[in-house]
Amino acid sequence: MALHALRASRLRASMAVASLGVVLGACLVDVDEPGGDPPADEDGDLSTLPVAMPPRDPAAPPPATCKPSRLYGRTGDLWDPAGRLIDYAYAGYHTGLDPIPTVSAPTASVLSFGAEPNDSGDDTNAFQQAIAGTARGVLLVPAGRYIITKRLEIKKSDFVLRGAGPGQTILFFPKSLGQVDGASATPYSFSDAFLKVNGSDSGSRLATISASAPRGAKTLQVSTTNGIAAGQWIRVVQKDASGTMFRALHGGQFPGNAGEDGGKEAFHFYSRVAAVQGQQVTLERPLPFEVDTRWTPELRARRPSVREVGIEDLTLEFVGTTYPGHFNEKGYNAIHLRGVQDSWVRNVKILNADYGINVSGCFFTTITDVVLDTTFDRGSLVGHHGLNSEGGNDVLFTRFDVRKKFVHDLTVDGYAMATVWSDGKGTDLNMDHHGRAPYGTLWSHLDLGKGKRPFGSGGAGNRMPHSAAFSTFWNLTAQQTMKLPASDFGPLLNFIAVQASDPPSTPSGWSIEKIAAAELCQPELHAFALERRRAALQP
Repeated sequence: MALHALRASRLRASMAVASLGVVLGACLVDVDEPGGDPPADEDGDLSTLPVAMPPRDPAAPPPATCKPSRLYGRTGDLWDPAGRLIDYAYAGYHTGLDPIPTVSAPTASVLSFGAEPNDSGDDTNAFQQAIAGTARGVLLVPAGRYIITKRLEIKKSDFVLRGAGPGQTILFFPKSLGQVDGASATPYSFSDAFLKVNGSDSGSRLATISASAPRGAKTLQVSTTNGIAAGQWIRVVQKDASGTMFRALHGGQFPGNAGEDGGKEAFHFYSRVAAVQGQQVTLERPLPFEVDTRWTPELRARRPSVREVGIEDLTLEFVGTTYPGHFNEKGYNAIHLRGVQDSWVRNVKILNADYGINVSGCFFTTITDVVLDTTFDRGSLVGHHGLNSEGGNDVLFTRFDVRKKFVHDLTVDGYAMATVWSDGKGTDLNMDHHGRAPYGTLWSHLDLGKGKRPFGSGGAGNRMPHSAAFSTFWNLTAQQTMKLPASDFGPLLNFIAVQASDPPSTPSGWSIEKIAAAELCQPELHAFALERRRAALQP
């Protein structure tokens, strides 16, 4: 299979927007009573992780008795390219059109490089040599327990690290990153990991964008079309000017985090080119956010240095320690993907971690069938971040199971755009909006467990509000009726079929639809949006 092949795709969907205000504010993380979490299931294949209610087949017509959202309709007929719902049909590996591949060849084994499972020896050097010595294909990690005491880093494309399955192949980490580095401070609360995949996009500038364009537009006026052709992937890039872009991300009234991030290149949006005519480029995808000449917009080529990387069928287990508390983490951090595209983590169990999986600056990447748990009593909170998305676009987290409580179970942060969280569950999940304008996040068909802290969020006060515009909460259930967040949580939020009590008054700009989960026409919005896109591609 040629891993670089990315299928051509066309779309009629679009991204929605408007401008309303928001009140500046912040929430503290809810860290309620300890314990009561269910024991972990036996290790094994995680491909059949259950969620609270199986989603309907998105290709099937909705039942005649279902209740449609006024934002989407029964079949997507009410969806408006200039409305409130972002188009989520491009999230994940290969924009969702292709399944994650099961790469079969070429293969190598860590055993050939000297790794020996199930003994007391350190296997780190063998793993490092195996990664360096395997140019492409699959690096197999046969069943057994392997001891890793240093970072493993992947900086190449077309590479899969594959075990024999969770509970069968175990990478055991007896030390923290702090112990590895000899660090007296704890710089590991927010980044770094033992298993790292690092890339970037060095695509050069193709053209400047010479005229502003509204949200939802597809056509851009450019300085030149030389080197730009239909079918080509490009990215639209914009840089803040004096906080004006941050204000726009928050619906036009919140000033944004200009003091810390002023002048930051915070908008990156990928699309195929649908057509080129004169000095105009027409995109396949509508813009999720406006283009403004104040923000020096430009088109750049797509040149990712790392893509088609997979981490799959493994357990990553850290030594059992008590969690030392918020911002005192020692660096029991599992996986960090940075700057990669068209990549995945699949069928992985992570035990006793301070930080589970961090996905930063990535695009078209899928995290699926991941379990976070402990084998040791780490306390009422077991780590800092469970799963995190920051600074990228079109990242999909799906079919996850967070079996113990982290300070922040599921996080969006740092100008992440159109992150999708779907078909997941946890013992008492919080959907942490960490400030710095996470825009248009979708939380869809989630079982939040106890439901005591669904919107518990962190983040520094200067980075508030927690959410930028158009975060959408779709079909969220729990063991009890939940409470919606405070009115200063973010602007232009959408709540559809959320098992929550009515707020004393609906904050200005919010959209709340009281629909029972079992009656909603689209139980999981991302799947239905993707199926609608597939249907539009049929001849």
